[in-house]
Amino acid sequence: MHQDQSNAVRHSAVYLLARGVPGIVAFLAIPTFSRLLDPAGYGNYALVAASVALLNALAFQWLRLALVRYLPAYRQNANTLKSTLLTLQYLLIAGLGAVAAVICLLPAARDWRAVIVCCWVMLAIQAPYELFCEHARAQIQPWQYMGMQLVRALISIALGAGLILVGFGWWGPLGGLAIGMLLPVLYAFVRDWRGLRLSIDREALWLICQYGLPLSLTVGLTMVISTSDRFLIAGILGKTAAGLYSVAVDFTSQTLTLLMMVVYLAVFPLAVRAWEERGREAAQEQMRHNASLLLAVGLPAVVGISILAPGIAHCFLGKDFRLMASHILPLVAIGTFLAGFKACHFDTAFQFVNRTMIQVWIVLVAAVVNVALNLVAIRWFGINGAASASALAYVLAIVLTAVVGRRYFALPLPARPLFQALAAAAAMGLLLYPFRGRVSPVALVVQIAAGGATYGLALFALNFLGLRTAVLARIALQPAADGVERLEASVVS
Repeated sequence: MHQDQSNAVRHSAVYLLARGVPGIVAFLAIPTFSRLLDPAGYGNYALVAASVALLNALAFQWLRLALVRYLPAYRQNANTLKSTLLTLQYLLIAGLGAVAAVICLLPAARDWRAVIVCCWVMLAIQAPYELFCEHARAQIQPWQYMGMQLVRALISIALGAGLILVGFGWWGPLGGLAIGMLLPVLYAFVRDWRGLRLSIDREALWLICQYGLPLSLTVGLTMVISTSDRFLIAGILGKTAAGLYSVAVDFTSQTLTLLMMVVYLAVFPLAVRAWEERGREAAQEQMRHNASLLLAVGLPAVVGISILAPGIAHCFLGKDFRLMASHILPLVAIGTFLAGFKACHFDTAFQFVNRTMIQVWIVLVAAVVNVALNLVAIRWFGINGAASASALAYVLAIVLTAVVGRRYFALPLPARPLFQALAAAAAMGLLLYPFRGRVSPVALVVQIAAGGATYGLALFALNFLGLRTAVLARIALQPAADGVERLEASVVS
């Protein structure tokens, strides 16, 4: 198990680089686009992007999830699974294109034809892009994963900003994103997918449908929770308000969600492999360690975003977005952490035992509650109400998932690492809070560095996951190793 934990930490470090470097680049889109677009323009861009994300989750997520889950089982016959997935994806893209064409022919859709075509083009590119990225992850090829992510981020920001400047407005970021994904798609197809015969294996199809379709519905309904507030805000308060809200959500997606996803991308394949090779108990032990890493990454990010919200908004966002973002960032961060921990930890209980349909009902309840709460809270409390409603919906979802999931696959919530991470995050928060009013870029950099150092030292002092023990043991062994080397040198001489 110690070897598995070492693998988890090592894989997390690699994926921190593989996902983190492109994530840092992609993060620049928020200050860039929030300065080049007004809130209404950013609202239009965010609503189209949210629509594509929702459709992508509903139509294609099941294929990607099945790829990660079953590629280890198809290790000796991977092309059978890959051919089935690729064929299904092509059929779905063609089917959605036919639906889009029919909708465009309707007189009522005359003013929306350009948006409909744009959504289909984005889906047709994004679906293979994400499938090929997941293949690299499932094959534990983080450097290829990093390259695909980095190319998308660089091109989408540079080209998107350029298109805005030459007059394309909020269409610019969408065009930049589409081209930024297309180039990695062509590269990955030639490298890993070219030459596959388009066919559907019945046994693979059954496994994919049984496992993936319920998960796709779950992810789609989760997207309803995370995106419906934008549409409801736009409908009730207007697109300007939706733009103001979306900036705060996008910021947490490029920071807190990114950090938690780095851990998940690295360690969940290890848990799947442990399940396939050594059984239930090995997978549970790996998931215990995974949960500890998720807590260690997510909790300080929530505290840091909440306390430093004024400085974050001042340094990273356009002036029209700063005041509102500083108010709602803490609520958005809490909801984002709950959503991430549910998806990366508790949801896997149903995935290990192939009872993913149960997730659909849980998330359906949470989605209905979220929409109902938003309809009331937005009218009474505005954007703050939307952020609070979403956080409450995620609380309900994570409680239901944890309680029901234990009946099928008990996922441990490690109490000791939880309290250690909370204590370290609290120490960091106590240090930062008196200085939250200092919002200059230099002050924010110093605050982040001091907060990170305090958190790391607190984890070390609390011996989080044996960190202090491992470091001291290595220090103790080093002098002995040096002595052996000197002795060998003297014998040789």
